[in-house]
Amino acid sequence: MPQTNPPAGAPERADLRPENINDAVIRLAGNSQDGIQSAGAFLARLAGRTDHDVMTYMTIPATISGGPSIFQVRMGTGEVLSAGDEADFLVAFYQHSYQDHIDFLKEGGVLLYDSDNVEPNLDDKRFVYVGVPITGLTVEALGGTAKDKGKNIFVLGLISKIFHLDTEKLQKLITEKFAGKDESIVNTALMAFQAGYGYPVGNVLSKQYKFEHIEKLPGARDQITMDGNQALAYGLIAGGVRYGAGYPITPWSSVMETLRRELPKYGGLFVQAEDELGAVSIALGFSYSGNLAITGSAGPGISLKTEAIGWASMAEIPLLIINVQRGGPSTGLPTNVEQSDLFQAIYGGHGDSPRVVLAAQTVEDCFYIAIEA
Repeated sequence: MPQTNPPAGAPERADLRPENINDAVIRLAGNSQDGIQSAGAFLARLAGRTDHDVMTYMTIPATISGGPSIFQVRMGTGEVLSAGDEADFLVAFYQHSYQDHIDFLKEGGVLLYDSDNVEPNLDDKRFVYVGVPITGLTVEALGGTAKDKGKNIFVLGLISKIFHLDTEKLQKLITEKFAGKDESIVNTALMAFQAGYGYPVGNVLSKQYKFEHIEKLPGARDQITMDGNQALAYGLIAGGVRYGAGYPITPWSSVMETLRRELPKYGGLFVQAEDELGAVSIALGFSYSGNLAITGSAGPGISLKTEAIGWASMAEIPLLIINVQRGGPSTGLPTNVEQSDLFQAIYGGHGDSPRVVLAAQTVEDCFYIAIEA
């Protein structure tokens, strides 16, 4: 049923008892500059640190100035096999966020919206409406300069309260995220989180939730949360790769960034080249000197490397090439993925140039297929 906003200082209801759940799909909808991905990533990492399964789905606009964006997290106490179709819990930062995503909210689901920016259709009785002045309360907690900064962390605090998440581990994740930056940035983020967690949301939401407790088996290893690109990078390192070169292009760039950060720890080196042809040529130089080497790109970048890849085949110089596929054709959709380049991987080249092509099935498989390669 429709809800109203309580005063910011209203006391929390004492009669709320959380409902035990084993699965929830949470969708954050706003603009990319609001830190939607950061907030969702905190929830995903928390799932790993609390031994829950998790899968995520996100959209990122292919514009420098940003634009509409979502991050969907599905957390569960059992095996999670998809990021989910319908959301149980939708957070809408703006009117367009509400209008674009309300149809993805499950009937009976909860819409948490920024009442400073969103006017939902309260006559639609399919959903539970929770209006919180997110923008105003974030400014109040952090100061006037925080209008468009900190809302994501404020919402993270709200979600933590509603789902009875492990706040100690969440705050540790926030501290780790901003480690190395000015201490004031860490303090500001923690203030935003605590302000969101301290909001008396129980006065406008008659139900709260708690994931069922998971008993950790004796000797069980800690879980880690990663995406396919990270799994590829660490698989390459585990497989013995110590040298490589690349050129930034979405969605390959995060593989490159991970290798640039991690390879020096193992006595290796990753070079950012001036262009795609330079990158593959440097990697071939590493390989020619007797070192297992890696290069990579997305579809358009692989096209630019094609002549050098054919030369590597002709000269019989071993080389690992990663193609993190984006939607095509042509320059395509830089921030969206698609299995669009398999024919390019198999047949792309001038004349016959034999190569082994491996295609990963899952995020976990990305790690093992990198070792296999």
